[in-house]
Amino acid sequence: MKMKVKINKVILLSMIILALGACKTKKQLTKTEIPAEMTVAQMVGKLQEKQPAFSSAYIDKMTVDVDVKNRQMTVNATCKMRTDSAIHLSIQPFFGIELFKLELTPYNIILIDKTNKMYYRGQYSMLRSRFGVDVDYKSIQALISNRLFVAGNRAFLTDDFKWRNDSATSGVLAVQGERTSQEVTVNPALERIIRMVIKTNDNAYTLNTDYSGFKNFDKQLFPENINIEALNAGEKASFLFRIERVEFDKPLVMEPANLQRYRQGDFSRFLQNSADNGHWI
Repeated sequence: MKMKVKINKVILLSMIILALGACKTKKQLTKTEIPAEMTVAQMVGKLQEKQPAFSSAYIDKMTVDVDVKNRQMTVNATCKMRTDSAIHLSIQPFFGIELFKLELTPYNIILIDKTNKMYYRGQYSMLRSRFGVDVDYKSIQALISNRLFVAGNRAFLTDDFKWRNDSATSGVLAVQGERTSQEVTVNPALERIIRMVIKTNDNAYTLNTDYSGFKNFDKQLFPENINIEALNAGEKASFLFRIERVEFDKPLVMEPANLQRYRQGDFSRFLQNSADNGHWI
């Protein structure tokens, strides 16, 4: 029973950390020199023009490799997203049975632990207070959709970014905010973001997201692998999403969970207890 509780805790906290952060013709990265005359406006314009655009997405087949404080596990998962409305992440550790669910809306975070018949409801401001990173629904949606965004801002201007050549195959859009700095590594040949780094100005918290293995899923060029790594006070948690199948703009059933079946836990206390004297778990 004690081991079961520990496993449940790792999965639940993994889903919270992920909130900071969610067909078969592979397009190979080509070695292309970045034009010296490339401007910030041109690069931002290319990304916005070419980035994935959809009203709904259903990742119905993927695995997640979780590594939190040297505790490793691999779980099956699905993700449904209705743009600007809701994101549902379902974790199915065993035999396709949903045991944990994360429901995100522009206003609330709801974490459901079906094994213990508990749910936790919170706001994004609680995550900002706990982890020190500006995060909201729009940021999470963009992060898992491989779209350009600025942490904590619903809209941004081209002038917010500085551009520099990083290598023969990539360049970096950098932006400095009041609480965080952000670097967006771009592959101009793909016209896609391949890395996103968000860091608090005091270096206490860093969120790295890498995108790779771009494929045409349902006529959308989308990353096959999304690797999210969170660093906090010297400790690391990483999550590798291996996406096998995605459908876009298909009818989706996204019914909110019936919370009357569960007991409500205290979200703030859950986050505080998760610190465990300053640690992730």
